[in-house]
Amino acid sequence: MKKTLILCALLCVFAQGLYAQKEYKAYMVSNAHFDSQWNWDVQTSIEVYVRNTMVQNFWLLERYPDYVFNFEGGIKYSWMKEYYPDLYGQVKEWVRRGRWNVCGSTWDATDPNIPSPESFFRNILLGQRFYREEFGVQSNDIFLPDCFGFGYTLPTIAAHAGLIGFSTQKLQWRKHPFYGKAKVPFSIGLWQGIDGARLMAALNANDYNTRWDGRDMSRDEGIIALAKGGVNNTAYRYYGVGDRGGSPTIPTLVSLEKGVRGDGPLEIVSARAGQIYEDYHPFDKHPELPVYDGELLMDVHATGCYTSQAAMKRFNRRNEQLADVAERASVMADWLGAAAYPAEELRTEWRRFIWHQFHDDLTGTSIPRAYTFSWNDELIAQDKFANLAASASGGVSRALDTRVKGTPVVVYNPVAETRREIVEAEISAASEPRGVSAWSPRGERVPVQILGYEDGRVRVAFAAEVGAVGYAVYDLRMQGAVSRSSLKATPNSLENRVYKLTLDANGDIASVVDKRSGRELVQEGRAFRLAMFTENKSTDWPAWEIWKETIDRTPEAVADDVEISVAERGPVRATLRISRRHGKSTFVQYVSLTDGAADDRIDIRNEVDWQSENALLKAEFPMSVSNPEAAYDLGLGYIRRGNNTQTAYEVYAQQWADLTDRDGTYGVAVMNDCKYGWDKPDDRTMR
Repeated sequence: MKKTLILCALLCVFAQGLYAQKEYKAYMVSNAHFDSQWNWDVQTSIEVYVRNTMVQNFWLLERYPDYVFNFEGGIKYSWMKEYYPDLYGQVKEWVRRGRWNVCGSTWDATDPNIPSPESFFRNILLGQRFYREEFGVQSNDIFLPDCFGFGYTLPTIAAHAGLIGFSTQKLQWRKHPFYGKAKVPFSIGLWQGIDGARLMAALNANDYNTRWDGRDMSRDEGIIALAKGGVNNTAYRYYGVGDRGGSPTIPTLVSLEKGVRGDGPLEIVSARAGQIYEDYHPFDKHPELPVYDGELLMDVHATGCYTSQAAMKRFNRRNEQLADVAERASVMADWLGAAAYPAEELRTEWRRFIWHQFHDDLTGTSIPRAYTFSWNDELIAQDKFANLAASASGGVSRALDTRVKGTPVVVYNPVAETRREIVEAEISAASEPRGVSAWSPRGERVPVQILGYEDGRVRVAFAAEVGAVGYAVYDLRMQGAVSRSSLKATPNSLENRVYKLTLDANGDIASVVDKRSGRELVQEGRAFRLAMFTENKSTDWPAWEIWKETIDRTPEAVADDVEISVAERGPVRATLRISRRHGKSTFVQYVSLTDGAADDRIDIRNEVDWQSENALLKAEFPMSVSNPEAAYDLGLGYIRRGNNTQTAYEVYAQQWADLTDRDGTYGVAVMNDCKYGWDKPDDRTMR
C-alpha cells in the first residue's frame, strides 16, 4: 500500500509538471556580433573590441546568474590568447563553468558562398581543433547572424562536418517575399542541402542588436508572436549587440532574469546557441519540423558582394588553389621519404588567409585601410604555399628518373584527372637558340614555342600530358625544326583544329565556329564582349548591392581607341591582343587558341586598369544555344537556375556555368579564375 501511495504521488507531481508547461517557449540566444574588419581594421579590433568584449561580459556574468554568453570565431579567441593572456584565462574559466558558450564552429564567421567547399570545411576544422585544444569543447552549429545569403552547400558541408544546426537573422533583409508573403520558408525547421543532408535551421532569429528595458520578458508580445509562427509554439531569438563585439545591456539582462522566473505565457530559456538543436536531435523523431530543400540567397543585399574588391577574390582563389597544390605535393614527398610533411606550416598559412573569408572582408565590404592588412596576409600565404609546393616538388623530383639527353623539366599536375595543358618553362641557354624540341616520357616529340630569350635564359611553351596528381619528366633540347601546327592567326581571326574565331571592329568575338560540327557558337548579330553597366543607384550599400534596374539596362560597349594585333603565332599557341578604353579605364585582352593541349577551350586573359566609378564590368556571352535554365558550379555539384527574376538576378557560382541547348545536343561552358557573380537575362545569354 505504501508503494502504491508513493507511486500515485510521483504520478501526480509529474502530471502537474507536464500540464504546468507554458503555452510558448523561447530560446533566448545572447550575441555580441563582432566584425573582424568592416568600418575599422584588424588593429582596432584587437586593441579595442576584443578587450571590451571580455571585460564587459565578465562583469555581467558575475552579476546575472541566468546569463549565458555566446561568442563565435576561433581567430578572436586566438587574439585573446595572444594579446590578453590574463583575461583569456578568465574566459577559459567561464567556458568551463558553462556560462561562456563557444559557438559557430569556424575559425571565423565565414561568408558561405565565395569560399570553396574545401575552404568551408577547413574553416570548421581549424575552429573546432582550436576549441578542443583550448577549451576541451566543440561547437555544434554554424552561427551567422550577419551574412549575405546562404548557399545550397551549407547544410551539406555542416552536416558532413558533424554539425547539427544553423541560425541567422539576415534573410529578413531580403527586399521581396520569396515564399508567398514570407521572406523565409519557416522560422524553425530542417534545411536540406544539395546531397540530401539536413541540419536544423533557425532562419528568423531577429535583430541581434535588440535590447529590453527591464520589463518581464516572459510577457513580451514580440517574442510571443515569433513563437506563434514557429514549430511547437517555439521561438529562437537573438539579443545583444553588434557589430563591434561588446555585451548586452544591463536592462536587457534584468528583463532576461525576470523572464526566466516570470509568470507570463512564455517559457524563457537563457540558451546556448546550439541548445535547441540538441533538444530536437535526432531530427527524424520530430516529423513536425518542416523541411526546405534549396538555396537561401539574398535578392538585393548581396548582389555586389560576389564582385566587389576584385583583388581579394583573386588572392583568395589563388590561395585556395596553392594550398591544395602544396598539400598534395607534400604528401607525395613525405611518402617517398624526400621530406617530412609540413603540417604546422600548412596549417599556419591556412589560418593566415582563411580568416579573411569573413563576411565583410572577402565580400569586398570593408573600408580601404582594412584591405592593406588583408592583402598582406593573402600575399604572404601565397608566397609560403608556393615555396612549400616548390620544396616538396623538388623532393619528388629527386626520386624521378631525370636522365635525359637535354634539360629535364619536371611537370606537376595537382588535379585529380589526366590533363593536357600548355606548360611554360625557363631553361639555361648559352646563346639564343634557333629552335628547341621537347620529348615526352614516352619518347614522343611534342611542339615547342620559343617565347623569349634574356640573360642566358630561354622561355618556352610546350604541350604536356601528365596523369592525375602526378609528375612527368620532359626532355628539352636546344635543337629542332619549326613544328607543324593547325594554328592560324590574322589581325582579326584565330584558328586551330577545333575552332575558327573572328573579331569585329570593336575587338569583340563576333563568331566562333566549331569545325567539328560546323556550328556557330555566337548568337547572330551579337558578340562575346566586355559590357559596362553604369549608374547603380544603391547609395546606402554600394559595395553590397547591384540593383536589378542596373542589370536590366542595355550595357555600354567597351569600344574606344581599339587596337588589335597578333601577339603570338604558334606552333603551340596563337594569341590576339586587343587594347581599348572606356572613360578613364583601359583594357587589354589576350585571346588564345592552342594546338596539342586543351584545344577545345578558348582562353581570354584580361588586364584592366580600373578607374571607373559607380560602374560594373561584365563579360557577356550571347550564344546560339538556347535554354531557360543554366547550370552553375557550387563546388559540390551544381544547381540549375532560370533567367533573371526579381529575387534572383545576380547569383553566385564557383568556377563555371554551363548553357546547354534544350535538346541536350550542344552546350557552352564559361569558366573563370576568380569571379563569382553571374546573371542570365534571357534564354541565350550568360554574363
